[in-house]
Amino acid sequence: MNTSERVHTINKGIELLLSVNQDIISLVSIGSFSQDSIDQFSDIDLYLFTNNPIKYLDNENHSWINPLGKIISRRVYKDFKEGVDKNKVILKDGLMYDLTIIDIKKIKLIRYYLKLNDIGLKWLLPKFLQNSAEGNILKFYETIKRGYKIHVDKINLKSILERNIAFSDSISLDKKLDKKIFFQHYNFFWQSCYTASIKLIRRDFYFTILTYDHYMKKELIRMIEWDAALKKKSTDVFYDSLKIYDWSGEETYEDLNGTLLSGTIYNMQNSLIKTTELYQKFSSSVSKEYKFSLNKEFENFVIDFIKNVAIPEYEKQ
Repeated sequence: MNTSERVHTINKGIELLLSVNQDIISLVSIGSFSQDSIDQFSDIDLYLFTNNPIKYLDNENHSWINPLGKIISRRVYKDFKEGVDKNKVILKDGLMYDLTIIDIKKIKLIRYYLKLNDIGLKWLLPKFLQNSAEGNILKFYETIKRGYKIHVDKINLKSILERNIAFSDSISLDKKLDKKIFFQHYNFFWQSCYTASIKLIRRDFYFTILTYDHYMKKELIRMIEWDAALKKKSTDVFYDSLKIYDWSGEETYEDLNGTLLSGTIYNMQNSLIKTTELYQKFSSSVSKEYKFSLNKEFENFVIDFIKNVAIPEYEKQ
């Protein structure tokens, strides 16, 4: 299937999906499909807004999604990072859909919050509702800021999306990254490095890679993202290292290769040292901007521990 055939098939599937499911109040595509830059490997990211989310999260009910094509694999899961429910669907023709299911109540809360914010009355909402609304706005902004396409709109969603982007752009960096958030991630990284080194010494290398390496990589990338957003405010910083070669540069991209845990425990300990050195570089840059005082004593303690730990000679081979 060539690109034009793929686009035709996707558009036809979306058209049928909407005709069969009248309780889809709005449908928005994001990513390459919405920007007409789809290729043979692109998945199709759709945000489905409904007042009946339970229907779309039922593992046993495929009837609503069958209009897209013959399903060979479907997974329903919670994306905890975004705080949303998703369907990942792969069709027989190779098309892959990511369908995010949004309860329309969330959009109503955002719309109400933005209205109160415009007139200076957001304080009327309890603090937890303010935080919930702002959190949803910022998460949604990260999704739609690169562009989107509305396929159906029964609630004037376009207006809400435009106001969402304007509101998110107006939030200062110091509100997006406060001291408490910074040090939660900073301390988590350094404690994870220390624990990972101990696990390696005990030869629990699989557990280290599956658990602590994941933690460390996520925190390292998060710090690199913060640094890139600060230094290059016009740079489109993707999440979880996606397209990092483009937005962070070749040097960082190459440096990250040295952080991969592989080979002997000795080699993995050296990769840990490389990981800590990179984290020091970027955390120092971010903390300098925000005037945060880093815990250099603990940083040095962890690095010295990794460097000086006794590793049996046979593990160095």
